Amino acid sequence: MKKKRNIILVTLFCLTAFIIFAPLLQQHLKLFKFGVLTGYNQPTPKPKFSYDSYVSGKYQRQSEKYLKENFGFREPLIRMYNQWAYDWFKTTSNREISIGKDGWLYHTESALQYHGNMVSWFDMTNSEVRENLVSKARVLAKVNAILKQYDVHLLTFTLPTKSFIYPEHLRWQPIGDTTFNATPFFEQQLCSLGVPHINMVPWFKQVQDTTPFDLYYSKGSHWAAGAPLAVDTMLRYMEQIGDQPLAHIQVGTPYSIDEIPSNDKDLELLLNLASPLKHEPIYEYPVSLVTDEHTQYPSVWFVGTSFYWYLTRRVNFDALFRDRDFLFYYATFYTNREQNSFPADNLDYLHELLLHNYVVFFRDGPQLYNNGLLFPGKALISLCISDERLKEKTNAIADSICHAWQAKTHYDSLICYNEANIMLERQPELFEELRGEGIPACRNPRIGQILVERKIHADRNWSFLINAKANNDSLNVRDLFRMESYNATNHQPLLRDNTYFTSYDYLDFLVEEAVLDIYRSQAVSGTKDEVFQQALDTIKTRIQRHVYDDDTLMITACAMDAIIKDISTESNLSSIREKAKNWHVSIDKAFRKDALWCCQHAKDKKQFLNEETLIKALDAYNIEHRMRQTEEAMESLMQQHNKLNMPLRMVINRNIEWIQQNRVQ
Repeated sequence: MKKKRNIILVTLFCLTAFIIFAPLLQQHLKLFKFGVLTGYNQPTPKPKFSYDSYVSGKYQRQSEKYLKENFGFREPLIRMYNQWAYDWFKTTSNREISIGKDGWLYHTESALQYHGNMVSWFDMTNSEVRENLVSKARVLAKVNAILKQYDVHLLTFTLPTKSFIYPEHLRWQPIGDTTFNATPFFEQQLCSLGVPHINMVPWFKQVQDTTPFDLYYSKGSHWAAGAPLAVDTMLRYMEQIGDQPLAHIQVGTPYSIDEIPSNDKDLELLLNLASPLKHEPIYEYPVSLVTDEHTQYPSVWFVGTSFYWYLTRRVNFDALFRDRDFLFYYATFYTNREQNSFPADNLDYLHELLLHNYVVFFRDGPQLYNNGLLFPGKALISLCISDERLKEKTNAIADSICHAWQAKTHYDSLICYNEANIMLERQPELFEELRGEGIPACRNPRIGQILVERKIHADRNWSFLINAKANNDSLNVRDLFRMESYNATNHQPLLRDNTYFTSYDYLDFLVEEAVLDIYRSQAVSGTKDEVFQQALDTIKTRIQRHVYDDDTLMITACAMDAIIKDISTESNLSSIREKAKNWHVSIDKAFRKDALWCCQHAKDKKQFLNEETLIKALDAYNIEHRMRQTEEAMESLMQQHNKLNMPLRMVINRNIEWIQQNRVQ
């Protein structure tokens, strides 16, 4: 009996010790790995102990916050608690989510707007919201009118709000002041001022009655199957206001997907449950594009929310637009078809507004209440106000704020300056020259140079040369375009006349064009590699038809290939090393400079171009392209480049020659 009692006591002691020490061991040793909790999280840095921070209590406060975020088994414990709260009480601690009936989930603000509680949620009055929306609509009307003067078309639309499309699954909430709904009011203001606008709420409400499935997934907050329909609606309106034929979206018979993509169930993921919820199948439309020889492919700047990603996932935007950029929540700017991104703090709005054919500005209904529509104000200021005038006005407002707040430190002054910036963005009519109902007469003096840059972008050959220079010299392409527009405006030597490029660069450009043509013609079949091979075959056919015989870029590229091959000898290599040393530049730069000089002084570049040289160049391009797609191959090339102190172009050419010879044998 005593032995049994001892076993129980030891067992209880071990369990107690495990409960006490297991979280500590997990916290420090990370014995188990758990999935990261979904949602925004700003990690708290581990506090550093000091006497002053300990005495002031700062160390204790930081330690408490750090331990709350990093205690052992935090993730599974939170998920277990959330699962218990959801299963038994249909509640969640996440204030962003409103749990509906029948397993449906909504964004909290979406449910609040439907029940008329948004005004009180933001602690505003109906008149304040109305006044703000009237001001924003007036500013957008001015932006629209000014952009038209430069052949840029503005399109705005309000996203469909899930609670208004499927209100039957909402749980009961107290009804607030339902006499005012910002969405139709804003639409009415824009339409009365002639600003192109689509309110997608009634349109989606009408469409959802004609489909055998839901346009929204019950566990998600964004459009799902309805996204292709929204794209086609957007294109038709762009076509109307721009007076140019654009592609049409054609949807096939919808099919169900049993495995729901994670981004389609974003609200469920924000619940951070221990086990996945039951779900119904989600439906997708097979999408194809209808184009003809008259179809245009414009450049578009999208300004808006995460709804954008759901469009690009379901419709091939590469085949719709020549170029596109995306400003995401005024925080991150995605450019070059989302291949590059950077923080939007220093984004040049004027530059982006004028370099695109269309500007598409969209936001959801709840955003209309919180005075967060910064784009209209920023756009109007950038179009009309010079940098000097903006700085002058910002400083004047900041000084008045500092005086009112009795700011004393440099940090206080920075806060005042930031507050002045926000005030101007929200109320651009603080500028006297921007007030009134009419279109402002003042213009930003930088507009002229940007319009020249737009011409450079529109010039296929010129644009290629700037991109080639950026790639080969590892420079920022956006900066180079601005530099070239400055050169053209001020009659300075042009970058395009001093650009090194080879047949690889030009063929890569041609292949990319051919790939886009394949997508646009709907001749796509097979994998990405197979489409790439189709593009290569297209280029080969054109070579055999002598399409490039009079192409100055192709002639120059082949001349450069021949010159590079000629100077790629041991004696010339020694000379290039010496030049690089004397010029204090890399061996690659000295090599390119030599090759460019020889090419510029060649008497007859056309002698280097014939069908045989082009076919060989295309074969070499195919080999190099595949090398560049392989991390191990590029690492090997860079090792040879560094070890032999040989220009990378020479290293690549030697490897290509070895592959070609080895393949023949």
